[in-house]
Amino acid sequence: KRQVYEVPSGKQLVEQAVIDRITWATWTSVLGDEVIGIWSRHAEKADVNCACVSHSGINLVTGDDFGMVKLFDFPCPEKFVRTCFCIITAKSTVDVMALYCFFRRRMMEISPTLNL
Repeated sequence: KRQVYEVPSGKQLVEQAVIDRITWATWTSVLGDEVIGIWSRHAEKADVNCACVSHSGINLVTGDDFGMVKLFDFPCPEKFVRTCFCIITAKSTVDVMALYCFFRRRMMEISPTLNL
């Protein structure tokens, strides 16, 4: 169950209608109704390690234990969604930063209107 709190009062929001109307500034969770589709049929609960939604709120990038970086539409509430784009990476900080730069350039070539 997701627990949502009001800022700055710290009061917990319990009305689902209010919570459903929230537009999140960022999204980095691999859990929740909005990201059910990032999990493959054979994935274990710890296989997907990180997620990040683009500034425009329409794309989601994930990283997993297999060195894969995958691009999804956001939200992806249906199970077993196919990725839009997938890259196999090496597992080091330097490689991840290089991959981010490559990924950003490549996606801008594919769709110049993306706001990554």
